[in-house]
Amino acid sequence: IQSNLSRAIFCKMLYQRFIEVGRVCYIRIGDHTGKICTVVDLVDQKHLLVDGPTSGVPRCVLRLNQVSLTDLKIDIPRGCKSKKVRSELTKEDINAKFLATSLSKKAEGKKSKALLGDFGRFKLRVSKTTLNRK
Repeated sequence: IQSNLSRAIFCKMLYQRFIEVGRVCYIRIGDHTGKICTVVDLVDQKHLLVDGPTSGVPRCVLRLNQVSLTDLKIDIPRGCKSKKVRSELTKEDINAKFLATSLSKKAEGKKSKALLGDFGRFKLRVSKTTLNRK
């Protein structure tokens, strides 16, 4: 009995990023791909009301599979106005914090790879193969 109790005390939570009001998200799919937004309200289990006044995302409903949750969170009440969201985002300096995350760096890498031309892709493939042969 004692070992089960001690095991239950030291268990870790599986998820650290919960869907909650104030959670900062990265939009992966849709009209505003590549921008960050903040969850303002939960519509149902699969839809979020988001707002991104500093990144140019209007208040809209997005599906949960269109966004990636980040570790960043701001303290706002449920359903607050865009002015309050903007002031909290600037106060917490969320844009600078997001640029330092691995999700932002990964997205920038994908964007630069998508902009490569035919010869650029060829040079990248050649450099990868020579690196892998060593």
